[in-house]
Amino acid sequence: MDIAKDLALIDQLCARDFPAAHAPYHAAWLGPGDWPDARDCYAYEAALVERLTQRWGASDRWGTVTLVERIARGEAIPEPWAMLTALAIDVRTWVVPGTGRRLTVAVADRDEENQPRLWAGVTETAPP
Repeated sequence: MDIAKDLALIDQLCARDFPAAHAPYHAAWLGPGDWPDARDCYAYEAALVERLTQRWGASDRWGTVTLVERIARGEAIPEPWAMLTALAIDVRTWVVPGTGRRLTVAVADRDEENQPRLWAGVTETAPP
């Protein structure tokens, strides 16, 4: 578990172009693939969020429940936001200064049968 490496990966995601033929976002899994304990994932998220907050200020924090309801009513939700409803209950977003992009960090913990994983994504699409 190396926060410095994950911050560097986040910087790479923020700088990468969005080719027209691909999804309108870049994403990566952070931390180890297998946490010793599920609580370690949340502790790692907190440490990463602390460093990102030092860089860019406080994040916006919101839940995906409303998006789940909107999707159930048939509303089209843009990516990566629609995909996040299947992964996470709670997300944090920052506007990356000078880029117009948004970084989102979320613990993929919606599926209680699987161990949580830490996800980061960068997009130019504002949350709906």
